[in-house]
Amino acid sequence: MRYLKVLSVSLLAVLSVMYVGCVDDETDMGMGLQDPSSVFDGKVCDTITATAVTVLDDSLLTSNYSSGVIGYYKDEVFGSVKALMYTQAALSTPSTGVSFANATIDSVVVSLVCSGIYPKPLDTNGVANLRFEVYEVIEDMYLDTSYYATDSKGFSTTPYFDNDVPFKSTDTIVNIKLDPSIHSKFENNVFTSNSDFLETLKGLLIRMNYNTMTNYMLYVNYWATSTGMTVYYTDESGVATKYSFLFDKTAAHFNAYEHNYSGTPLNVFQTQRSDSIKGTQKLYLEALGGTSIKFRFPYLSKWAAEHPNAVIHQAELFVYLPDEPINNNPPASLILYRYAADGSLTTIPDMLDGVLSEGFDGSYNSKDRSYRMRVTRQIQQIVSGTAPDLGMRMYVNSRRSVANRCVVSGTDTDKPIKLKIIYTDTE
Repeated sequence: MRYLKVLSVSLLAVLSVMYVGCVDDETDMGMGLQDPSSVFDGKVCDTITATAVTVLDDSLLTSNYSSGVIGYYKDEVFGSVKALMYTQAALSTPSTGVSFANATIDSVVVSLVCSGIYPKPLDTNGVANLRFEVYEVIEDMYLDTSYYATDSKGFSTTPYFDNDVPFKSTDTIVNIKLDPSIHSKFENNVFTSNSDFLETLKGLLIRMNYNTMTNYMLYVNYWATSTGMTVYYTDESGVATKYSFLFDKTAAHFNAYEHNYSGTPLNVFQTQRSDSIKGTQKLYLEALGGTSIKFRFPYLSKWAAEHPNAVIHQAELFVYLPDEPINNNPPASLILYRYAADGSLTTIPDMLDGVLSEGFDGSYNSKDRSYRMRVTRQIQQIVSGTAPDLGMRMYVNSRRSVANRCVVSGTDTDKPIKLKIIYTDTE
């Protein structure tokens, strides 16, 4: 079993603002989620900051999810990322199979239903020329096997497609007509089951041409009914018809994400596989198996000792983005996990109701360029001693299927990562 293991990264963006005494002022901040009668005398502590480091997300599971990303993107902060898809094609009628006996194959088209493109806008005409490549996979894939963002499969060096596909901002589907050389996979064949078909075509690799492609990442819905491969043919009776193969949950598929940090502030991850990055100004969040933030509150135990009977009405974690170009397309939301004793990660209790719920939130606030995450239950458990304080991990939400990234303000800024607690001391 793979766990999300932390590279002990000493990105010395350590938020080292020391703990200072909390202000015992009455307040009504954050009480909208609480019974006013329970917090009328609530006190505020907003001086607890975190120590934090940037770490690599080195074990992102991507197999058989409903969505993913295909494309290529490069910037001066995070370097380049290649996003590609390996997929089987499954029969749409597995119980009856399909026959191409005595048929003439007219064309084979791969269709990808799209939910969006990163970044926006497109060019001045609202069009992006996406340079797609499609290859035949020559290694087996298995529906019951877990595949990760760092996995790969062997493929043929001769593409079935390598050309531009115009994509308009209003488009919801991409159609890729494959080279006629693939027709031989179907002509005069009868497929009685998925396993039967996979002996002929193990799968496809779909990616973009990294040498000629402009910076775009396409968001693809793999389970959409129109996503898949369609064979257009004329049967032995001379009737033109078609048959659909699916890329959905009946077909093994996964995304691979390849990062290159050379020449960037994260260069040591690439060149030295180092666990140390100097600097105290910035932390880095990147989706698609890129980077995440590991943090904890080293002075929370001191605060808990000073308030042994504290009832936490609300605890909020605040994360701020500096004003720089890389943050023009920030993630829509962030998520948190906490570390267990064995080094694995588990959902914090405040997220059990779901991200963007009234409980956790985690959404981006464009007015002050910040994220707010409610961590009330997590902090209460730490303070009361019912859960160990082993640190937490912050990710871009939906990091398997979005391409967003952002720079987070570090310790030498006016707005470091901090924790705000509204509480009552009880006897």
